[in-house]
Amino acid sequence: MGYGFYNAKKREVTPIIVQSNYNKHIEKHATSHYEEELKRLYSPTYLKQYIIDVINHGSDQLAFKPTEIMDAGFASKEDAPKIAAYILALSGNKNDTTYPKDAPMYYSSNCAGCHGEDAKGLNGTYPDLTREKLLGIEKRETYLKKMKNHK
Repeated sequence: MGYGFYNAKKREVTPIIVQSNYNKHIEKHATSHYEEELKRLYSPTYLKQYIIDVINHGSDQLAFKPTEIMDAGFASKEDAPKIAAYILALSGNKNDTTYPKDAPMYYSSNCAGCHGEDAKGLNGTYPDLTREKLLGIEKRETYLKKMKNHK
């Protein structure tokens, strides 16, 4: 604690100057990262990675309402891609790979208790994972559009 106090009060802090090359990047690629991400936002690859991220890290970082938050760790990091591939199949989305044979078991034992065996959310009690636009991705789309128009 004393060391932390020393660092906060006594140690001279040298400011770090960060020079952005973002405008040069936009000129070179003729698009911003916001536009690039918006183009990928509803692709199966993006959706699969989003589901994996929520399984691994929870959804509290997505500014959901307290009743919409899922904690991290309901499934292992190794099982998350299997579950995500299975959810894509349940929602009718194309997937770059077929889900493994054991994926339904992992989904059923980790996710179905809240989202239902069909991933529709147990009559609206929990989020429907088969809807066209998942709530977290909708929020990301709103953010990206805001940032894209803000520049």
